[in-house]
Amino acid sequence: MIYKQEKNVAKELVHPPAPPAAAEENNELGSRIATVAAIGIGAALIEAELIPGILIGIGAMLAPKLVPKLGSALRPLVKSAVRAGYALVDKGRELAAETGEQLQDIVAEVKAEHEQAAASASPDSNSGHA
Repeated sequence: MIYKQEKNVAKELVHPPAPPAAAEENNELGSRIATVAAIGIGAALIEAELIPGILIGIGAMLAPKLVPKLGSALRPLVKSAVRAGYALVDKGRELAAETGEQLQDIVAEVKAEHEQAAASASPDSNSGHA
């Protein structure tokens, strides 16, 4: 029995069990963040003008890890924004069509009034000159 336990321990030493992928990824990301933070603080203490470049570098370093996560997290938000934009454009088209119809009605009324005024003014001006 002791021999089997020693054999299992020896196997684990030679081939240790692999940690879960998510835990390894979080640990790697955490160590990267800690390293970058330490370097950033040191550089900021030496030269304050380096901070924007450091922040850009941090973003470039973290982007490959965070972009897929952000993409899946932001998808519902982007979808809602597109849906709202589509509804807004649709309402805008409807409003423009209604406004166009009203403007055409106003133009037709003004044209009819102008023709009526011209027709009623024509006989009076001719009779006055004769």
